[in-house]
Amino acid sequence: MTAPAASARTRRLFVVGTSLWVLALLVVSVMVARDPARRSVTPVFHLASERWFARHDLYADPRGYHYLPQFALLFAPFHALPSPAGDVLWRALSVLAVLAGFAALARLGRPADPGRAYVVAAVLALTPCLGALRNGQTNLAFGGVCLLLAAALAGGRWNAAAFWIVLLVGLKPLGLVFALLAPWPYPRLRAPLLAGLALLAALPFLAAPPAFAADQYRSAAAHLAGWSGTTENRFADLTALLRTAGLSLSPGASLALRAAAGAGTLALWLRAAARPREPWRALTLVLLATAYLMLFNPMTEKNSYGIAAPALAFTAAVLVSEGPARRAGLFLAAVLVSVGVLPELLWRVTRDFGLWWDPLSLVAVAIFLTAAIVRRGTVFPAGEAVAP
Repeated sequence: MTAPAASARTRRLFVVGTSLWVLALLVVSVMVARDPARRSVTPVFHLASERWFARHDLYADPRGYHYLPQFALLFAPFHALPSPAGDVLWRALSVLAVLAGFAALARLGRPADPGRAYVVAAVLALTPCLGALRNGQTNLAFGGVCLLLAAALAGGRWNAAAFWIVLLVGLKPLGLVFALLAPWPYPRLRAPLLAGLALLAALPFLAAPPAFAADQYRSAAAHLAGWSGTTENRFADLTALLRTAGLSLSPGASLALRAAAGAGTLALWLRAAARPREPWRALTLVLLATAYLMLFNPMTEKNSYGIAAPALAFTAAVLVSEGPARRAGLFLAAVLVSVGVLPELLWRVTRDFGLWWDPLSLVAVAIFLTAAIVRRGTVFPAGEAVAP
């Protein structure tokens, strides 16, 4: 294929992949415009921003706001816009983060044919992310920023990588997992990351009286600690899967299990990070971290799997084009399709299907990742052929 023909084919594939997500965004935007509060969590975000500037406790509603105080400030620009423009823009930027992440990784990992990786990833990630898109949850933005982080790490752009990690922490406290894992094999990331996290920590004090900011930190710690041992039957982490099997863990045992899994995730990451081929090393970080978060965050919901779906979709898109790894790619593709489609198809039969099927699927993914890294040190055969 000549260079102009290949370039035209790449553009067509990028247009196809982008169009699918834009169409989904347009449909959701119409729904939001008709009723901004229906099937949406953004009213919680609006209320948090409103409470911050009124100097009221963000955590007065014990069930609503499960974020750090900084998120109320991050969402403030969207809160300032008229309804429903702010809600639509919030969702649009989340979609943009995912698509920009796919594009960046496709150009890094598949420079000869980025269009194919992009369109396959876009197709596979769409259905698992639709719930988060419809509800306006932070999960979609978080998953997209994870891809942008991988691309920045792979390209040696340390300030950008630090910015993306800081943004992940601002979006969700779960982002701290990336702050703990990423610096180990990337020593040049440490200084800008520490500076960025210090600025993020200081942000509430820069935007409010120190006494109020300190009080909100105390409220956040108490609120998040209180929810860390939740056993409600509406979450979809590993303990939900165990409950379905008739097993239950005490809060202490659950905490010990999460700590052990965290240590295991770090060990796997250090082994995989010894292979310096990029972008596969950075993408492996995202795969391991998001799999850990889905299975061991006690507040993982059905739509939380939109966090892991983008990285899994891009991984599947890469592996299906590799002869020896084609079966692994098809396996990941099947997981994504099942997580995105089966709970919706079976919703009228059982509303709890996704609460055990999704973590079961991620357990299978975690076993696949663990076996690949233990045996070969890498998930990606392509990682042996692409120069760092």
